[in-house]
Amino acid sequence: MAKAATSTRKPATRKTAAEPTLGRQAQKTRVAREKIIGAVISLIKEGGYANATSSRIARRAGMTWGAAQHHFGAKEDILDAILEISHERFSERVADPVLRKGTRRARVELFVDRMWKHYQDDLYLVTLEILLAMRGFQQAKPSLAEERHIRAHQKTMRAIFPDSGLSDAQLREAMTFVHCFLTGLSIEHVFERRVRHVDRHLQRIKAALLAMLGGEA
Repeated sequence: MAKAATSTRKPATRKTAAEPTLGRQAQKTRVAREKIIGAVISLIKEGGYANATSSRIARRAGMTWGAAQHHFGAKEDILDAILEISHERFSERVADPVLRKGTRRARVELFVDRMWKHYQDDLYLVTLEILLAMRGFQQAKPSLAEERHIRAHQKTMRAIFPDSGLSDAQLREAMTFVHCFLTGLSIEHVFERRVRHVDRHLQRIKAALLAMLGGEA
């Protein structure tokens, strides 16, 4: 008597009701957080840091302030998130492999151009407003996040200019120099709107950075 054929196909796995619910909830949370962050950025851009009050943030985001706190906690946590986003955007811009190719002069040219593009971004100008407003609350020593950002920038400089022969402290000094110069230029750009001879200023900073890195290679 022939044996009945035994099916080797595994039974279909049934999805629990919780799985799609978790997915939808995560999506809602992400959208809500983006609305809150977008509200703060737009309010600061329009009227400065003082314009981003709790009530205005909630109204612009289309929710109650209590709901906003549910997603972030205190207002300072929203500001920290914006600073982190700005750092991530900068990191993405300078992570392009093309910045690690070519002569040292070519790499300096591209690096400063990418930095300048970031410093003209509305998001960076908003972060400046936030940092200036929070300066009274800053500790004497950099926060853990600030130290992490500094180390990340230092690592980026090392990856782009491995042939410089500079120490970590010297690389940090070079990065700080470029940062201060471009920050000042971006602020002047806000007040004047049409800053004269921007290209000349950028060429000067490129020449200075190239010299700090050891000149032509």
